[in-house]
Amino acid sequence: MNSNAFSSFRGQTALILHDADRDQRALVAQLSRLGLIIEQRCPMGRHEWPQVDICFFDADRCRNHTFPWTKGEPRVPLIAIMGSETPERIQWSLSHGTSAFLVKPIRSSGTYLALVTAIQSFAQRRSLLADMRELQERVRARRLLFKALLKLMISSNLTDDEAFEKLRLESMRCQVSMEELCLTYLRDEISSYHSSALGQAGTSMGRSSKVTLLASRRPGNYSRSKKVAS
Repeated sequence: MNSNAFSSFRGQTALILHDADRDQRALVAQLSRLGLIIEQRCPMGRHEWPQVDICFFDADRCRNHTFPWTKGEPRVPLIAIMGSETPERIQWSLSHGTSAFLVKPIRSSGTYLALVTAIQSFAQRRSLLADMRELQERVRARRLLFKALLKLMISSNLTDDEAFEKLRLESMRCQVSMEELCLTYLRDEISSYHSSALGQAGTSMGRSSKVTLLASRRPGNYSRSKKVAS
């Protein structure tokens, strides 16, 4: 990652969830020298979170209700301030998505390193999660496409290439993605099963009504090869 991204934290907002004591005052002084805007809250209380860029929290005092997000999915980089380095507290902090640690008593060094480490780790974590979600969506889209292809091949007596081409053309005609087309087609086919008239269930307006026609259409002038027995 570009080192220029860490050259200055001036203007960013840091939330400190820590009791008012020597460690808190030392942390505020160091962050102020780095140009950060400071917000402070009680570590044990339930409160509305302000718009912040990074959060320092007392790992010995904070509880599960402290963070306003799903466990392990932080919205900002988290830095745990550790007093007792017990395995339980370390594991608890990590389970909430902590990106870096500061050990008490807070000294004149270490805060800048924790900031840099937290921001870089948080960015890498978010990038990894985004890649995972994209892969999951691709797998889901392929499963939908496979199901739709199979149903269309059987219902219209088409080869796999013919069925795919028909879906592709219908996707272009309706101006929807292949995933959306397949999902609507499968839903409409299930609905039409109860009326024993495939493609007749789509009476709603919009794109869905266009896609319901897909199952009831004849193959047209497609070349026939490798037919799938209906």
